[in-house]
Amino acid sequence: MTTPPLPPGFVLDPPARPAGGLPPLPPGFVLDSSSSGPITDIPAVNALPPDFSDVAGNVASTEDQVMGDGWKPGFLRDVAMGGRSVLQGAGSLIGAFGGDALNYAIANPIERSLGVQESGSYRDTGAWLADKLNLPKPQTSTERVYNDINEALTGTALTLGAGGLINAGRSAAASPTVASRVGDFLTAQPALQAVSTVTGSGAAGATREAGGGQGAQLAAALAGGLAPSAITAGVPMALRGGFRGGEKNRQNLSAAIDDFSQLGSTPSIGQGTGSWMRQGVETLLAGGPTSGGVMARFGKRQGEEIGSGLEGFARRMSNDPTAEGAGRAIEQGVDTYTDRVRSIRGQLYDRVDQHVPADAPVALARTQQELQRLTAPTPGASNTTGAMINPELKTLADNIAADIAAAQAAGGTGIPYQAVKDIRTKLGEDAFSFTLSPDKPTAQLRKVYAALTDDMQDLARQAGPSAERAVRKANKFYADSRERLELLQRVVDKNGGPEKVFQAAIAGTKEGATVLRQVMGSLPKEAQRDVTAAVIKRMGLANPSGQDTAGEVFSAASFLTNWNKLSPEAQQTLFHRYGPEMSENITKIAQVAERIKESDGILRSTSGTGPNAVAAGYWGSLGLSLLSGNIPVFAKLAAAGAGTNVIARVMTNPSAVRWLARTTELPVGALPAQLNVLKRIAAESKDEDVEEFAAALEEAAQE
Repeated sequence: MTTPPLPPGFVLDPPARPAGGLPPLPPGFVLDSSSSGPITDIPAVNALPPDFSDVAGNVASTEDQVMGDGWKPGFLRDVAMGGRSVLQGAGSLIGAFGGDALNYAIANPIERSLGVQESGSYRDTGAWLADKLNLPKPQTSTERVYNDINEALTGTALTLGAGGLINAGRSAAASPTVASRVGDFLTAQPALQAVSTVTGSGAAGATREAGGGQGAQLAAALAGGLAPSAITAGVPMALRGGFRGGEKNRQNLSAAIDDFSQLGSTPSIGQGTGSWMRQGVETLLAGGPTSGGVMARFGKRQGEEIGSGLEGFARRMSNDPTAEGAGRAIEQGVDTYTDRVRSIRGQLYDRVDQHVPADAPVALARTQQELQRLTAPTPGASNTTGAMINPELKTLADNIAADIAAAQAAGGTGIPYQAVKDIRTKLGEDAFSFTLSPDKPTAQLRKVYAALTDDMQDLARQAGPSAERAVRKANKFYADSRERLELLQRVVDKNGGPEKVFQAAIAGTKEGATVLRQVMGSLPKEAQRDVTAAVIKRMGLANPSGQDTAGEVFSAASFLTNWNKLSPEAQQTLFHRYGPEMSENITKIAQVAERIKESDGILRSTSGTGPNAVAAGYWGSLGLSLLSGNIPVFAKLAAAGAGTNVIARVMTNPSAVRWLARTTELPVGALPAQLNVLKRIAAESKDEDVEEFAAALEEAAQE
């Protein structure tokens, strides 16, 4: 090969030679003289020139490449590798739930005694089966992490399936058992389990590939697996804490929601929690320019809901829960009671007839004496007082005197017993009627009735002990019922219609319940419910100045005022005679009214000048900033107004209030996923401490 000529003006320098030939050796080194000759005597190598005739001018695809496990990269290899993950994941789960422990305690000792190879873990068995099936193995760190995730997801899927089978096999009516609790635990929050499985196993695998030790892998698995639950539980917890407050406020809000639900309504956050701070915030929002409308609409809606609920509550007790309806029910009930009393009286006196002959003479000495006293003029004013004597009473006295005289003229000593009984019955109908006209001598006729009864009792004593006992029992019932009938007569015999009857029945309930108790005890169950329903409806009606055209506006203040006007005895008589459910419901209604009234009184501006001034200032500033082109100020004012509007809506929205009353659910679903990851790590590393930790965590979670 010829060297090309040098450019003009260039010459080659001869190669430099060190003085004396070869350079000196380093200290301590000598040349080996045993070789056959100097290195320069090696014959030259005649290498062939390179041949590129077979080189193509294109790039070959990697599709024909083969991985270290003998599989070509692609979809089929990915699917087959997933099959390996499933087998190993299933083996890990079986081993973690007792399979490996069973081998260690039973199978391995037997195998050692027989001199055969001991059984490995169930995960190793799954890997052995995958090898027999020639399934691909992870070749890179990324594939190994993905394999960890797939194994863990397999365990999670099997865990969910096992829990589902446990739940499917138990009776819906059965009480909670260990199996049912395990089933609930294993199937808790499946979506969270899946996500926690991916994050936990992925974090552990990545840590291992980065060179992290067993402790680092365990920490990464726990942190990664619990991260999703921290987000799902932490954010709701922070929101609930900000709007609602702590656990005590949550309990108060939950109880308030239950109370308000009895009337078909929901409280605001301030009303429900009872927190002065939150009630104050709501009151300030009620006076805000952008939130006042929200609070006003809420108050109106709540009043309508409670009014409607109270009406419905009363209507469930009575078809006509009005004062008029209750008055009519009292009138009808008292008439029914009076008829029943008369019937019992008649039956008791009929028993006396069995011992006294119908023609036995009754002298009527007590009756004549009472009539003479009632019809005798006052000495010294005979004409005046004589004219004041009731004609009906005077006629009765004259007629009885005439009948006695006629009987004596015929040789007898008095009127026959049967005739006296008929007189007394007719006199009782007049004396204890609830439809008497004002000129009826009611009180005097009742005294005559009592005298007739005493005369009949004197005759019964003469007939023997049996007759005397019968008349004594009849007279006792008469005396016991007479006082109640007189009280009922005072209630029912009122001018002005049924409304007056109702008002008379509930009169005096602030001091006690004497009249009301007697009235309610005399009424049938349906009439009692009519009276109670009318009282409930009237208690919550707002004053006339606050009413609408229908007159159905509810007022918490009116309800509490009327509630406090009822004595404990009256409350007992009206509301606690229908069982514990009715007592509980009326107590809840009172608590609802109290909550509303308390929240209305916090920081309220009675004149309204404060809120009006704030609203005028806000809208004026907003308009001025817009007209002047001061967009930053406009934006800040608008954002502030929108923010208070949103807060007001949250504080009063029924769905938001119910959500705030819930406890933040613990992320139970993250625990089964983490247990599977921990058990797989324990199986891979043969670390008993990790295995014991996983078992302890599982037991605590199930408890």
